[in-house]
Formats: sequence, C-alpha cells, structure tokens
Amino acid sequence: MSLTSPGRRPSPWVAAVAVGVLVLTGTTVANAATRVTVTNPGGLTAVGPSSSDHGFPAWYEDSTGTRIEPCLDIDNPMCGFLPGDVPDDTIPISFPDNFPGEFFYQLVASELDLPGGGRAVLTLGLEAAFTTEEATPGNQVVFARTRVVVRDAPANATLTFRHPFGELTIDTDETGAGRLVEDIAPSVGNFTLALTGNFGPFLKWDPATAPAAPAGFVGDPGIAHTVIGGKDGYNRFSVTGPGLSLDTDQFTISGKIATNTGLAGTRASITDGFLDVFATSKSIQLQVDGVEGQYATTPMTNDDGSEYHYARIALEPGAAPTQVTVRNLSDDPVSTATIDLEDIVIDRAEYNGTVLTIQATATTYPVTIDGIGQLTDTTPTEFTLTAPPAHITAHTTTGPTTTHRVTITGGTATPSTVPPGGDGEDPGDNDGGTNPDLPPGPPEIVIAPLSPATPGSTVTIDASATKGATEFTWTQTGGPAVQLADASTATPRLSIPPFVTASTTVPAAPWAPITLHVVARNATTELVTTADVTVPVLESDLAVTVARHKVGQELRIGGTSLIGGVAGPLSPPTQVLIWNNTNPAAPVLLGRVPVDTVGGWELRQKPGPAVRITAVLVQTSRGGTLIASVAAG
Repeated sequence: MSLTSPGRRPSPWVAAVAVGVLVLTGTTVANAATRVTVTNPGGLTAVGPSSSDHGFPAWYEDSTGTRIEPCLDIDNPMCGFLPGDVPDDTIPISFPDNFPGEFFYQLVASELDLPGGGRAVLTLGLEAAFTTEEATPGNQVVFARTRVVVRDAPANATLTFRHPFGELTIDTDETGAGRLVEDIAPSVGNFTLALTGNFGPFLKWDPATAPAAPAGFVGDPGIAHTVIGGKDGYNRFSVTGPGLSLDTDQFTISGKIATNTGLAGTRASITDGFLDVFATSKSIQLQVDGVEGQYATTPMTNDDGSEYHYARIALEPGAAPTQVTVRNLSDDPVSTATIDLEDIVIDRAEYNGTVLTIQATATTYPVTIDGIGQLTDTTPTEFTLTAPPAHITAHTTTGPTTTHRVTITGGTATPSTVPPGGDGEDPGDNDGGTNPDLPPGPPEIVIAPLSPATPGSTVTIDASATKGATEFTWTQTGGPAVQLADASTATPRLSIPPFVTASTTVPAAPWAPITLHVVARNATTELVTTADVTVPVLESDLAVTVARHKVGQELRIGGTSLIGGVAGPLSPPTQVLIWNNTNPAAPVLLGRVPVDTVGGWELRQKPGPAVRITAVLVQTSRGGTLIASVAAG
C-alpha cells in the first residue's frame, strides 16, 4: 500500500458540474453497477453564516459538534494548498483578486496498491468552489464529494469499496479502469445543500496513534495517519472483488477547527426615529458600529442560549442611513456584516370592517401595495374594501418587497346567508368565498398571462381576477395527461409530466398542445361563461457536440440541453435518453445520462456496441428531440 497527496486538482467548475448524481465512465449499459450502495446521511448538521471576507460559510458543523472553518493561509502547510492554487502565492490570500479557485473545509485521501501495479484512489471532500473558472463574487458553491478512481484492476469485474462514509461498487472495463464521482450538491449561494451529502462527520487523527494532530487542526494533510469518526466505527479504505481483498487504515486529512463563529446580518429598518438591527451568531459579543452624526456605536443584546441578536438605536435628527455595519468582536480577525436598510417600513395596516388604512415610511414614493393601490407620501391612506387581505405586500419601484400583517380593529359579523336575490329566491349559501353583491350578468373570465412551463414542472393558472363568478370547473381537453389539482377553484395547478422518464424504452412522440376548458358560474348558478386555455410549454434545446463510435473500443455521445439559453431546473435532474437510430424504424435504447449544472451531458461506453452505429436519436425529460450522425473512430 502506498499513499500520496491527491495531486493537482482539476479546475473548480469542472469539479462541481455533477449535481447529486453519479458520473459513470468505463461502463456499459449491460453491466453498469457503478453506484453508491451504502449512504451516510446526517454526517453534517449545520452551516455557519456567510463570511463578509469571501462569501463562503464561516464554518460547517458535524453530528459530533465539531466545527471546521476555511483554512486560507497560503503559508500554512496545514491548509494543503499546492503550487498554482492561488494566483500569486508570494502574497497573502485576498478575495477576489488573489483567491483560490477552490479550497476544502476537509479533504480526505487514501490509496490502495493493487496486484500487478494497479491502484485505487479515494477522495472525500467538502469542497468550496465557484461556477466560474476564477474567483467571482456571487458565484460561490459548496458541495460534498465522493470519488474513487481505479486503474489496472481486474478487467470487466465488479469491485466493492468501503470507506469511512459508506460503500460503493464500480464496474471496470476491459482495461481494468473504472471511476465513480458523486457531487452533492452545488447550488450558487445555497450552502445548506451540502448537508444532504454523504460526507461527515469530520474525520480526525486517531489520538491513540502518535503523533498527535497539530494544535487547531484535525490532522496534517501531508502525513498519512490512522483516523477516527467513520460510519459505524469503520475507519479504513478497502476493496473486494475477483482475486482482491485489500484494505488500509492510512489517510491524509485536512481540516482547521473553527474558533470563529461569524455572524449574519438579517435585517435593519427605521421606525419612529429608531434604528432596529437584527443579526444571528453563536457569539455573545456583537456590536453595531456607530456613524458620527447619525447614531451611536451600540452592543447588541441576546438571550442565553439563543443565536438571535437585536439592537434598537436612537437616530440623530435628520439621520438617514442606508447601511448598517455589525461586528462580531469575539472573532479573530473580527468578522463583519453589512446590512442594507429596508426602504419601506409599514407603520400601520388596520381594517375597521369597511376601510383598510395603510401608512408607510419609505425612502422614495410612490409605494405600491400589491392588489390594492398606492401610497404617495407618509399620510395614512384609506382603501374601501369588503374583504381585506391577511397581509399586505409593499414595494417601491427599485427596492425589495416587504410584507406586513393586517390588524383588524372593528366590523360586524359576516351574515351566515346571502340576502335573497331580486326574484325572491334564495341564491344559496355564501361559503365565505363569494360576494353577495355580484353583478347580475354572466361571469367575465380574466386569466393572467401564463409563463412557459417545462415538462416535469408544475404551473398555476390564475383566474382570480374573474368577475361575477363563484364556481369554477376546469377540465383538460388536449395534450399529454397532466395532474390537475384544485380544479374547482380560480387557481388550478397543473403537474406536467416529463417528456421521457427512466422507464421509457421507445422514443416519445411529439406532444400536442396542452389545452384546458374552464366553466365559470355566477352566484345564481344559472349564468355561465366558458373559455379555453392553452398552456405554453418550453422544451429543451438539444445539441450534440460530439458523436463518435469506434467499434470494439468506445462509443461517445455528448452535447448540451438548455432551456431558454441556460441550464434547466436542477430538481428533479434533467435526464437525457440516447437511442441507436441507425435503423429509424426500430430505435434501440443505448443509455440514460443526467444533465449537469451547466447544461452538459455525455454518454460513454467501453467497449460499446459491437455493430457500427451511424445515427442516434436524443430526447430529454424536459422535452426536445434531436437526430444526429455518428462519426467512425
């Protein structure tokens, strides 16, 4: 057994494109057993606030309570940086100009030497990277990685690997090569998704084996050592298969134990001459930095055992701050968070039974109250309504939206029945969703514009602006069968099926338009209006960028699947199905592959079909069909 450092790492985004899926190479459709067989959920349990220094989480915490923070000191070998990882390794790391394209909260590596000169290499990591080649603000991602690469192992065999975070199998090709990569789950800015991976809890050097881990770290990435912390107490890397039964307890691991807690600034607003500031942190030493002539430096308060912090600060006359800076004084270096002030504060939203009164303080006017009207200044504005909303939503032309609960201050009880109509007949019970003063004519159906939906998604049709209707009946009249929910309301929901699925064996026929028929009735249930609705569907734009088949060696088909020029939704993942279309009358399914986060996909089979393929037909679960020629060799 030999063990070395993992070597120069690939470019950051290449490392991050496989989202929550297995990337299989060196396998055929017939024997593809390359997969994770034993998972390890729950190893990581919490993520810290994003650092104002670089935008990545200040720490991750595992199920044992250990917190690991970024190690970003180019001169500290414990951080594990290699030559070329930082643009200029002669000066300190700084964001974004001299920042690594990737780094690891923890990187775990181990190797097994196989008989005959082969090797199996394990890499486990909680990796931080960017969706761009260089460090770019706003493009930060963190994901959990499992990777095993095998070469010169027994050919055409299924190998079983076990490691501290689970088990997996890999099928080797005729050269004895195989590979599994599982990345979960890069999503820009959503750092909690990494908690759903199989990584964790953080491994540590075994204290029973000398030497001890360096102070402040769980291990030294330059030294192989025994470890603790594996699933069910298993702290080895092993392989079994035809003629193989090998294992090792030697790992290289990195990881800096977190001493800082960081902070997250959650809200800042101005009300009645006071600045209200909210933040969260595990620390108890948070402070709002004062601004001369506007407000004083003020410590934040919090309750024992709580991560919530708050400060109310008196403003100087005429003060109008637009940002607030909060500092965590217990961190070294001190961490900071800058909070933009809300540009709207709802001072009053009261309903007295007939009138909704709204008052708001804003940096600019008018303030739009969605579905109700506008406020032109700080004066209380009255709106006569029979039925108020539970909450109002307000925004200016440039600022974010804010919501506020409506307070009920008066009003009489709603009648239990609707007053009789003009003909003396009781029009029926008022179910709470009808208006007793509906116009006498037939309903006027009003349907909000529909945005295009993709196969495999859910869309809501909004007919709530329809006038004079108390009942709706929606039915599908055309297109692929959809699941129709809330079909007796003004806002039915359609679950559109995928164009193809994992169980699809023959190419799907083009879809007819998805059409619905709606019947709207007024309060008498005698006057009706009908309408037909077509749901626009936006299918995937497919392209094949590589298509080669060298008989007896390799089949390689790859390309892109984009929606509106960008990668489609990540959940559920888009699936690509590829058929042998050499005989168009009888296509044969070759395989299924996922689309990655930048819209790419690839099917590779070794040795591939024994008969020459000259054309393929490609379809995706998000729609779209493409036929492409396949080159020889």
